[in-house]
Amino acid sequence: MTTATLTHPVAVGANVEALFLTLAHRWKEERGPSSSTTEIAMCPSYQRIIGLGPAAIPLILRELEREPDHWFWALKAITGEDPVPADSRGKVREMARLWVEWGRQQGYSW
Repeated sequence: MTTATLTHPVAVGANVEALFLTLAHRWKEERGPSSSTTEIAMCPSYQRIIGLGPAAIPLILRELEREPDHWFWALKAITGEDPVPADSRGKVREMARLWVEWGRQQGYSW
């Protein structure tokens, strides 16, 4: 069951993209080598990215395609979706592939 329904892809403005890139860079610095999903997701910059809402979706998907990373919590929080089956959990590259595939099926482009 989804908690949020997106009816159409969101256009991303240059200001949102610049902010996203700044926050993504900060997030990677803040989290350091942590392997805790909770610690990674609770970083202030990551939380601000979630706060960007649907405008962040294509930007996160682009990052996932470019370099698989722990964007899954943010995507799930923003979209209310989770296209990753239980047997793929913990496999970052596979999870990234599934989310990118989901994004394309939803009509997102990046």
